Amino acid sequence: MRNLAAGDNRGVQTLVVPALRVHAPFDEMEPDALAFLASRLQVAYYPRAQVIVGPEGGPADRLYIIKQGSVRGTGGTADVVLGPGESFPMGALAGRRATVYTYRADADTFCWELAAADFHALTARSPRFQAFCTDHLSILLERAHRALREDADQSLIDNASMLAPLRETLKRRAVSCLEETPVREVLGTMQRERVGSMVVTDAAGAPAGIFTTHDVLERVAVPQAPVDAPIRSLMTPRPVALEEDATLADAAIAMARHGIRHVVVTRDGSLTGVISERDLFALQRVGLARTAERIRLAQNLAALVHAASDVRELARHLLAHGLAAEPLTALISALNDSLARRVIELAAAKHALPHAWCWLALGSEGRREQTFVTDQDNALIFSEGEPPLPFADEVNRNLDACGFPLCKGDIMARNPRWCLTSAAWERQFDEWIRESDGEALLNASIFFDFRPLAGDARLAGALRERVLAQTKANSISCRAMAQTALQTRPPLGLLKDFSADELDLKLLGARPFVDAARVLALGAGATETSTAARLRGAGEPTAVDAFHYIQSLRLRQEGNRIRVTELNDIERRVLKGAFRQAALLQERLRMEYGL
Repeated sequence: MRNLAAGDNRGVQTLVVPALRVHAPFDEMEPDALAFLASRLQVAYYPRAQVIVGPEGGPADRLYIIKQGSVRGTGGTADVVLGPGESFPMGALAGRRATVYTYRADADTFCWELAAADFHALTARSPRFQAFCTDHLSILLERAHRALREDADQSLIDNASMLAPLRETLKRRAVSCLEETPVREVLGTMQRERVGSMVVTDAAGAPAGIFTTHDVLERVAVPQAPVDAPIRSLMTPRPVALEEDATLADAAIAMARHGIRHVVVTRDGSLTGVISERDLFALQRVGLARTAERIRLAQNLAALVHAASDVRELARHLLAHGLAAEPLTALISALNDSLARRVIELAAAKHALPHAWCWLALGSEGRREQTFVTDQDNALIFSEGEPPLPFADEVNRNLDACGFPLCKGDIMARNPRWCLTSAAWERQFDEWIRESDGEALLNASIFFDFRPLAGDARLAGALRERVLAQTKANSISCRAMAQTALQTRPPLGLLKDFSADELDLKLLGARPFVDAARVLALGAGATETSTAARLRGAGEPTAVDAFHYIQSLRLRQEGNRIRVTELNDIERRVLKGAFRQAALLQERLRMEYGL
């Protein structure tokens, strides 16, 4: 039963516009477009449990904006509850088709309603409304990230966004010279130009090397090198370079990964500038390159424990300043990789190791998706001889001291089950793929995300080739993994009134994306291990955005549990949208594997 009230008189508009303006996207809509919307709205009442619109009704004929109450949308694996300010069915209206979901009042509900013809007229009037209808999750995500940046203390970082392209950040052209330039001349130019680096180019203008003030001490002053020698004899060859369309976040990750202070910027391979650590970070107490260098030069466990603390402090600064989840987790993983490699190097120097060995990162570390709360998941592969368990045990204990807790399930290299020869690992994976029982599927969720961290990466590469060949050829195994992936359903039903005390964002939020992406990648024989890369390869860009929003909340919490009631309205809507994307991803698995 519907009780309609006209909304085209001036008095009603005066009430409707302020009520709409407290919700996205109406709070940022053009004033004339919002006035048009308010003048065309009508109000309808729906008692609890009444169907408002569904697939059987044919092409959607109106937009519903919830004024009061709540509406539940169901269909396939999706079960989402919408509250005041949320709209439906936008996709069906924009596509001029029937909705695939059934929407019914979950409580006594009042809706503003906009006829389809007025909806299309509004999208033509308002670019902001049209963009929201086309990709509302991305719009809400951008709003959430913007709010986080606005709350940040700007005294710790440059005003430039970490997602800005490098070409917009370059303050001057790079100071450069040719390879034959004498060291004396290079030093004079650096002093005169007051720069910390000299890029050495070839005859075509491409960067061939770099020479920094740090090199002056190590390569000129201490060894008393001849200053008349050509700079090519003292430069660092093949400098780390990024194209100018790359972002500041990309530069930060490169600095962390390589332990450097300068990144060369190029356009189509030719030199255009240099980004330094100073350009990235202004008054930060913990510098990126300083942290990476402290890790590289650490000579004992105590120094590495201190460096691990710096990594976490640096990550907190970047998170507070709005660095998105994908580059931030990549940065954390790059620094943690460097730290773990140094732990391994120090331990390896004390032990007699096999001729060839490779330390494998598993789980979130294997996917490069580490957050602040990350325990150990690792393994060891070696060519022949006795398993180097004492070495593995020392590495596991030292990583624990650095803040990476020992795995409660003992999935670590020091466990004889996970310290195997290449042949034994091949037999183990063959068994998991062939059996596909409960334990095998549990192990698949951890071990199938392996990547080499230290040692001979060829051992890991050969193992991956065999594993991918097996999984691509074994549809039964992938189907069993898909069944397991569908067991963890996104908690859309728990968000009815946002009254759940806490949600586990790792188990209920990130895991559906991670598990679905793994199945899609293994089924396609894809080599990527990160969830984002796997989803992009599977043609799921919106799922990538949703997954990274879940990750950003985990980073903010510095843990996996969150109180939904503490999120603002935009954040709640994005969270529901992210869970809905997870449900749609699971629906794809269900269809592809006939489940």
